[in-house]
Amino acid sequence: MKRIKDEPYFTHSVYSAFTTGIQVKCPKCHGMGIVTADEGSAYFKCTNCGYQAEKERTVYRYDVHNQCKNCGRYYRVDIEETAKQHFSALHVKCPYCGTMMSGEVHKTAEAFSYAAEINKGKEPWFGLELWFLTSFQGKPIWAINREHLTYLIDYLSADMREKPMGRGKKTQSDHLPTFMKTAKNRERIVKLLEKMQEE
Repeated sequence: MKRIKDEPYFTHSVYSAFTTGIQVKCPKCHGMGIVTADEGSAYFKCTNCGYQAEKERTVYRYDVHNQCKNCGRYYRVDIEETAKQHFSALHVKCPYCGTMMSGEVHKTAEAFSYAAEINKGKEPWFGLELWFLTSFQGKPIWAINREHLTYLIDYLSADMREKPMGRGKKTQSDHLPTFMKTAKNRERIVKLLEKMQEE
């Protein structure tokens, strides 16, 4: 009888990018690449062609704030258009009286981007497709890296699944969609995962 003890909730999540990395397809050569991250940036490096990319994880707010020379009120106008955020000064309309004035564009760090979810089989920072990605009855099945893939195979093929000790904490299996945990699907899904493991 095969038993498995489930793992903590965030073991295999986008936060793995900070420790073990997320395996993805290179946008240039379609070979395997790895996305990693630290406090300030996310990084991509292809293990096949050597292509590299970096993306800042900090979210910035761009605005022009000033005192209106017509009505005398202080105002702030957010600059949403990416193309305009690169200018050092812009003409903006006072939101109170409509007077057009020139003002300096201010760039302020708002927060780190934690929009960290796998969406449609793609990692969140570069939008690159995961290396371990397949589908079962039209639904995506993926693993963020080889460790995650091994966990999925072990968990789904086990006869006994135990939660780790502790009060009702969420575990890694809570991430899995119901169709993957359904008894009638498990064997076929494990076969798909094992096939990916051979790649």
